[in-house]
Amino acid sequence: MIADALRADIETFAKTKCRQNLLFRMAEAGNVDTVCVRAYLTNLHHLLRYTPICLGRARKRALARGDAKLAEHFAHKLAEEAGHLRWAEEDLTSLPDVAAVDAAPGVLRSMERHTAFLLETIDEDPALYLSYILFAEHFTVVLGPEWLRLLDERCGIPRASMTVIDKHIELDQDHVEEALNCIDDLVGEPRLLPRMREVLRDSMDNFYAFCTELAESHGRVSETSIRDGIAQAPAA
Repeated sequence: MIADALRADIETFAKTKCRQNLLFRMAEAGNVDTVCVRAYLTNLHHLLRYTPICLGRARKRALARGDAKLAEHFAHKLAEEAGHLRWAEEDLTSLPDVAAVDAAPGVLRSMERHTAFLLETIDEDPALYLSYILFAEHFTVVLGPEWLRLLDERCGIPRASMTVIDKHIELDQDHVEEALNCIDDLVGEPRLLPRMREVLRDSMDNFYAFCTELAESHGRVSETSIRDGIAQAPAA
């Protein structure tokens, strides 16, 4: 089935390639600080601002194609997203004050490219957007708990300042099964699988690029330092 293939791709990415990313390795080494987390949350807030825009656009495109069932699904997802933006805003407020130059990081180019990609994907075929939704939800469930643990235990970033991730982990556990069932129900044409896997692959590549740019622009150590063992995680 289409959904099973997409789920397998996401789990492989979460367990292999994503762990090789500089940002994840910095977290393992205890080198993600408040400046980096503020930039991370700022960009996540930007992405969440686009969620209702994308869902509304997908609904309209589905209706224009005469697919009322798909349009209804996007309307349902739109209602589910109410209030999520506020979580990121509250997390940003909860972080300790830092120097003014770092207090208001901008949206990274990789994130701007990603939101543009989502809109282009929806315009091509709103059903393809289901691939990204599954990625966003299932990836959060698979890797989110470890990401929060590393930030808390090794970097001193409390879970109380990352509720936008913590709450999505809780909610998306149920949403993932719903998303998997919906894909098989709403996308019954097997010929769409290759294109949906391409959209998923591009979504994962965009996320990887964002993490890399974030680490390089707001991280405090280099990849060379981590590789050479200069930056080590604090002893447990």
